[in-house]
Amino acid sequence: MVDGSSAVWFGAPNFRVLDVVDDGYEVTISLESIVTVTGCTACGTRAKPKDRRWVALRDAPAGDRAVVLRVWRRVWSCPEPDCPTKTWTERCELAEPRRVLTRRAVAWATDRIAAIEGTVASIARGFGVSWPTVWTAIERDGSDRVDDPGRVGETPMVGFDETVMQPAHRRRRRRFVTAVVDVTSGQIIDIFEGRDAADLRAWLAGMPASWRAAVQVVSVDPHEGYRSAVTDTDLLRDIALVVDPFHIVGVRHEAPCVRGRARDPPLRPVAAGR
Repeated sequence: MVDGSSAVWFGAPNFRVLDVVDDGYEVTISLESIVTVTGCTACGTRAKPKDRRWVALRDAPAGDRAVVLRVWRRVWSCPEPDCPTKTWTERCELAEPRRVLTRRAVAWATDRIAAIEGTVASIARGFGVSWPTVWTAIERDGSDRVDDPGRVGETPMVGFDETVMQPAHRRRRRRFVTAVVDVTSGQIIDIFEGRDAADLRAWLAGMPASWRAAVQVVSVDPHEGYRSAVTDTDLLRDIALVVDPFHIVGVRHEAPCVRGRARDPPLRPVAAGR
């Protein structure tokens, strides 16, 4: 059924669905604004309708179909002669101003990248837009998600482990990143560059005091930088420091030997409370 109620279900309460066309490749949905009374954005005077303008948006796909929205938006004018705002086009809450992707499309694309179910290039091809358009939207939405304080809740057990971000070269040294993980859920809390004690202390200092106070156990690999950052700081109190099982079992049995002796001393778990 194509009527005003279908627009509410579609997520556009101030618009009416005019038409839905499925050509076998993409679904085109035409909408029009149903707002008849509004005020000037500058002076508040009742605005007059001046014109209508078609705007094309790319929405999240429906199954295997790409979705295109054709929105017939009103152009309003202010009758007040002294008002600096002469005309403006009404906004559509489905998308941010001057964007070609709807909010749903941006969220869908970000979820795909986060789940490693697509690339920016493949998503851009599906939307029929450029690579920079998709990447800019994903970067903005992803940054908002990462910076959301509610994304990372308090956790009693946190783990730190480094990964080589950039291999060594004859003109540069290796570069490391440290992954911070909620040991209980396996969720990656954050990733920051470096693995030195100063890098970890700086990261801990940036976390809320309530989050640090909830930490009871810290799991690390046998890297001195992590140990000293955790034990030689007042940022974490009354915690138990442990070494993760992989480095206790895997690394110990795979350690190369030199003249019958292990190159590195045997590893043993550390459970030192402070």
